[in-house]
Amino acid sequence: MMDLAVVDTTLVTMRGDRLGIVDDGAVGVKNGEIVYVGPTGDLEADPDETIDGSNRLTMPGLVDAHVHMGHTVLRGGAQDVPEIEWMTHALGPLARYTDEDDWAAGARLGVLEAVRSGVTTFGAYTADVAHLVEEAYRPFGVRVAATETITAVVDDQDERGPGEPYAFDHEKGEAALARAEALFDEYADDDLIRPMYGPQALDMVPPELLETIRDRANEHERDLHVHVAQGRRERLQIQARYGEDESTVSVLDDLGVLGERLIAVHCHDATPAERERLAEAGARFIGNPSSIAAIDGITPPIVEMREYGAPTGIGTDQAPGPGAHDMLAELRTACLLSKTDRQDPTALPAWEAIQVGTLGGATALGMPEVGVLEEGTPADLITIDLDRPGIAPTVTQPMHTAIPNVVYGESGGAVSNVVVDGERVVRDRDVVGVDEEAIIAEANERAKRAFERGTDDWQAAGSELVDAVDDGWL
Repeated sequence: MMDLAVVDTTLVTMRGDRLGIVDDGAVGVKNGEIVYVGPTGDLEADPDETIDGSNRLTMPGLVDAHVHMGHTVLRGGAQDVPEIEWMTHALGPLARYTDEDDWAAGARLGVLEAVRSGVTTFGAYTADVAHLVEEAYRPFGVRVAATETITAVVDDQDERGPGEPYAFDHEKGEAALARAEALFDEYADDDLIRPMYGPQALDMVPPELLETIRDRANEHERDLHVHVAQGRRERLQIQARYGEDESTVSVLDDLGVLGERLIAVHCHDATPAERERLAEAGARFIGNPSSIAAIDGITPPIVEMREYGAPTGIGTDQAPGPGAHDMLAELRTACLLSKTDRQDPTALPAWEAIQVGTLGGATALGMPEVGVLEEGTPADLITIDLDRPGIAPTVTQPMHTAIPNVVYGESGGAVSNVVVDGERVVRDRDVVGVDEEAIIAEANERAKRAFERGTDDWQAAGSELVDAVDDGWL
């Protein structure tokens, strides 16, 4: 017997070095594990539940490899400003008027949006991430690479110029590391939660703290999920603290952090030689196309890092800036930005985007088993309806047009079923076990209060977004 089967479907399995497409295929699930992948005609078991996969694409669940979901409560509050202003003059003045319940409400809304778009695995990155795991991720039954943000930067940095090093609160940094250690203990035996260290960025942790994290990661075979070379603000901080000739990558190299334990996020402010050095050292890479386009006006080096051989995934990052956590839309953005950045319409074709959004992201997070449909792997999969106006028509000869049509023509609304660890978390477009209207209503109410409380500070910070409001645009 099987618990669940998807039958009569077009499979994208990710088996082998291509997409592993199977026409008229089936996937069988038992006890949270895939037990059959192949032609529907060879499926002999009688499943307890069957999903009709006809006119549907069935594939591994999408991996949103790097997200700050709590920020969703401030969606719309920080975009269309220069990169140097985004954190300290746009987002910061609002964020300081939120609390952990606001972050949880924002995270629930972001996870709802992402799950609806086919995400089964999240690279969650935040302080006190265990709180959001329980309050925002657990209710949806999804898989989480739970990363505890570790920063020693004192809370109020508004009076410092961009070239003046941040002041460090060493007790704050040690407390964050202690939370990370507790995370590893709490979820040591949890199949859905994979804890990680999250030193926020090289400019935000003292070198001695980063060395301690490095040593513990190596000793216990744990990963470091780090924002690396993410823009001019960070570059100025590194030069001010370590010297004009230094960069994030050079200092990380000197500190012995470059290696297979490192998950490097962003990297758009690194040189090509530095990015190649990251890949040679075995680092994994996560790009955030919409976020970095919106905040920095830059295309992340997704194509380049793949050329260097680094395991590469993508994430939606945070809502203030790009605005969305729809991973199908993010795949399209990744493709189009890569093509314009390279001035090459063949850069990041649709089939590679599917890889990046599934197996690539899973491998980048150290969880390659959830990026494939293969016997013996966790049953994380989604179905995408092919009769949507933005996808149809689809044919299988002489090519499978469903692949480019899904990537270029649709968004998360085409996802009809989402299965995580063998459990249906989206059933015929209905998210199981959550009150969607209540999630949206609470996020609205909490956003209104946070924006109201932060209005004076936000206006006093004087970002270009304030100018747009004063000019009557918003």
